[in-house]
Amino acid sequence: MVPPPVDHPSVLHNPTDYTIPQSRYGLGDYGSAFNAVQPRASSAYEQYDLGQASAPAPAPAPRGGSAGPGRYGYPSTSGRRTLTRQHRSMDTMGPLETDMGVGSHDGPLAIATNFPLHQTPGLHGAYRAPLSNPTSTSQNFWSNVGRMAHYSEAGGSASRLPGTLSLSAEYEQLKADYQASVEKLNQTMNSIKTFWSPELKRERQMRREVERLLQTAGPSSGVAQDAHLRMEIAARDEKIRQLNAMLDEGMSGGSGLADMRVRELEDMVAQLQEMLKNSEQQMLGQVEPSGRFALENALRIADDRQARINELQEELSRLRIARAGQPRDFTDKSVTSHEMVTLRMKMERSEVELSERKAELAQCQARMRTAEEQAADLRQHVQLLKEQITNREQQHTLLQGDVDALRQKLEGKNQQMEQRDQRIERLEKDLASAKGEVSEKNEQIQQLDHRISQMMGRIDGLETSLRDKEAELDKAKIRLLSHPDVIKEKEMREKIESMTLEKQRLQDHIDHLRRNSEKERLEQQESYQAELRQLKCNVENLQKELADRDVLLESQNEKIGDMDRELASSRQRLQAVMTDKGEDELRREVESARGEVEKLLKMVRQLEKENTQLSSQCKQLQNAIDRGGTESSGTLTKGELPGVVSGSLLSGGMSAQAKKRIEELEEALRESVSITAEREVHLSQQKHLLHQVNQQLADARRENTELRKRVAEGGAGEREQLLRAVEAERRQHIEQLLQLKQEALLAAIAEKDAHLALLEKSRAPREEIETVRRHREALMRKLKQENER
Repeated sequence: MVPPPVDHPSVLHNPTDYTIPQSRYGLGDYGSAFNAVQPRASSAYEQYDLGQASAPAPAPAPRGGSAGPGRYGYPSTSGRRTLTRQHRSMDTMGPLETDMGVGSHDGPLAIATNFPLHQTPGLHGAYRAPLSNPTSTSQNFWSNVGRMAHYSEAGGSASRLPGTLSLSAEYEQLKADYQASVEKLNQTMNSIKTFWSPELKRERQMRREVERLLQTAGPSSGVAQDAHLRMEIAARDEKIRQLNAMLDEGMSGGSGLADMRVRELEDMVAQLQEMLKNSEQQMLGQVEPSGRFALENALRIADDRQARINELQEELSRLRIARAGQPRDFTDKSVTSHEMVTLRMKMERSEVELSERKAELAQCQARMRTAEEQAADLRQHVQLLKEQITNREQQHTLLQGDVDALRQKLEGKNQQMEQRDQRIERLEKDLASAKGEVSEKNEQIQQLDHRISQMMGRIDGLETSLRDKEAELDKAKIRLLSHPDVIKEKEMREKIESMTLEKQRLQDHIDHLRRNSEKERLEQQESYQAELRQLKCNVENLQKELADRDVLLESQNEKIGDMDRELASSRQRLQAVMTDKGEDELRREVESARGEVEKLLKMVRQLEKENTQLSSQCKQLQNAIDRGGTESSGTLTKGELPGVVSGSLLSGGMSAQAKKRIEELEEALRESVSITAEREVHLSQQKHLLHQVNQQLADARRENTELRKRVAEGGAGEREQLLRAVEAERRQHIEQLLQLKQEALLAAIAEKDAHLALLEKSRAPREEIETVRRHREALMRKLKQENER
């Protein structure tokens, strides 16, 4: 009997790490999702290290996806996200179907155990989920959410293999898979525009309820599985400590350990048999094509369990042989004969049950082969259904495109009809307004006809007065034409036109002369600028030569320094030779050497002066070039250098070394003199060129001033006479124009007076009379202004 569940006051804790990246049946990452929704009841046989039962099976795909396994020709789901379902019939039961009663759920399978671990009320009866259930994993998960929350509160949990993923990783993986499926479902739903379909509305409602259930049930299931894993690890550590203690006790407790091992093996066999039954039921219950994942998982689990049963049987037989071969210890009173008899009976019963289970397993294998054949047929049927679905979807898309096109055409027609209605309304409004305007215009036309009949009489009277005025104007024009002032005005206009032509001719001639002089001046200026550029280049060359001369002077200064050092050494030698030669001879030699050195110093000073003179002359030339033609002053003096050099190089009584040194200095001086002579020649040439350029500039300036004077003197008298005659004619013309203006204003005023008299006689409206009076007053004001001028 299974003891009733009792709340345990404390929970075992173990610091061992249980976040190992391996699933329960070698499923990998996708197997963890299967384990998260397949809780187990009592797993006492997993608490011992029994060795490797079998090689891990290949990772099954999660049953909630619509993609099949890779070995049946379907795309693999190990490295990518699951595909979006195409229809509800192709998917597993969702979270809503558990509440709606779709499918069946088996109750938990309680298996009796006899070892002490299962007697603890906190670890036993806390979780009674089935070992294996024929329903889908998603239905089991959603139906056991409340139970797992209850287990986490009670503190009890079933054991679990150490190769499971952490709770957070499993939850995140499930959440990512769910979000991917929801996202793809959203995309497919958005692509379908016929949103008034009842099937699509039902799908949207299901998606909303799935999201709501996930949001409400996600955290509680995570807490329950976390507590479940911790309790598993704690129970396993406790059992390992008990086994280590029993092994340390030695052979004294060997029989008790063997009995406990036998009981545990029996319990394990019973549990495996129950799990086989459940897997068979689940395998037979899965008829729909989407259950192929659960079928393959159940087959793999059955193979693993069969291999483990074989290993346990081998171990049981090995323990029996070892127990039979051991000598009986009569001092050990731990096990009685009755217990041994009961143990043997249990072993025999277990062997009988094992043989029965083997036969049942053979039957299951036969059924499994038939189920595989059925699954192959179903897969073919599913393939045909998929092809039909794709064809229907294509037809649906084509029909949907046609519907969209027709809808767009219908919308275009509706818009055109609306535009036509609006246009008709606008035209009706325009027609009504036009009718009102026409009636108004008719009234205005009648009024205008009445006024026109009145105005015609006035116009007849005005035409008679106008004919009289025209006759008077013709007489006035005849008088004006016969007037001598008008004749003179014509003659003056002809003279003015002839004088303007003459003035234009003279102006053209002056412009031509100015252009020619300007062109000549520009050409001369360009030639002068070219010569100035050449002179600047020459000055730059001279500056470079002066720099070379400075370098030469520095070298000569260095040579003078060397001579000074030699002089100091010669003085030392003189002091050393004082004892050998006479003082008079030495003094004479020293005086002669001093004289030569002084001469050389004078020559160096003179060269420095010449260098300063050359630099000053170059600066003056540069300034003259910048100013555009002032002559540079100063000449280079070089005639005295050869005489000075030749006179200074005569020496009488110096030593051979001093003579050699003097010869070297003479050669250096000759070179410097030749360089200065060349520079002087070059400078003289540059001066000559500058002088020529300045002369040319002066000649051009004189010619320009003479031309200007000629032009100014030649046209001054004639121009004054012309201007005086034009001014007199202009004054006469202005006077005549003023007279004509006055006469025209007087005629206009007389006309306005006659017009006023006619309007007053015909009793015209006051507005017209006032306007005519205003025009007459304006003409009077203009006449006064002209008289004031």
